[in-house]
Amino acid sequence: MGVLCFLFAVALHVVAAQTNTPSVAALAELTKPAKKIPFKEVILATTQHRVLDFDTNNPMHVALHKKISAAASAAAAKARADGLFSVRANEAGNHMETFVKAALKEAGLNARTPVTAAGEAQTVGYPDVEILGDPPCYLELKTYSATTANTTQRSFYYSPSANPKVTHDALHLLLAYELEKTERDGKTVFLPVHWKLITLQDLEVDLKFEFNQSNRGLYGKEAGKALLGESPVK
Repeated sequence: MGVLCFLFAVALHVVAAQTNTPSVAALAELTKPAKKIPFKEVILATTQHRVLDFDTNNPMHVALHKKISAAASAAAAKARADGLFSVRANEAGNHMETFVKAALKEAGLNARTPVTAAGEAQTVGYPDVEILGDPPCYLELKTYSATTANTTQRSFYYSPSANPKVTHDALHLLLAYELEKTERDGKTVFLPVHWKLITLQDLEVDLKFEFNQSNRGLYGKEAGKALLGESPVK
């Protein structure tokens, strides 16, 4: 039932985008959250490509796992030695991505920024890394704190796109680093202390639509008649 709700909501979203006049009933449906939707079905519905199951009996899968694991450890060691200097954990996570991508290539993997259906490399959005080869693999990179590991804080996001970054059937894995905040040379630094490699083939996700607007629509030329007054401050 959750998948049906998801597909119905996506259909309504597409219709609303095409007509620009969604009905009140359609809007009401869009606001209804859906729980525990299989991520592999979400990917199939939004990209027409399958999430492959990781097979421990497949030599190709085992070899890929070994290389990614080696890269994960190498990236952690390098990042720990250099330090992820940042005030915020999110920024430290971005720095960690640089170490991981370099380590993947050093491990002999053809890792790159994912290329969209339109043929353009895109860093924003899921997934973070595309590994070409047999088997093909998409790798999402995350960081977390031990204090929040067992909370309900949302940390994984996927937004459907007309120009998706997922362009073929592939394994979908997630590499997560636990970061520890400390100080080095009087500066805040984050250090990786643990890593986990997770397959997303059995991941379940929740659906929650949001309504948004850009700065242009609020404050710029598109605001139009909504502006009731303005004045420079002297």
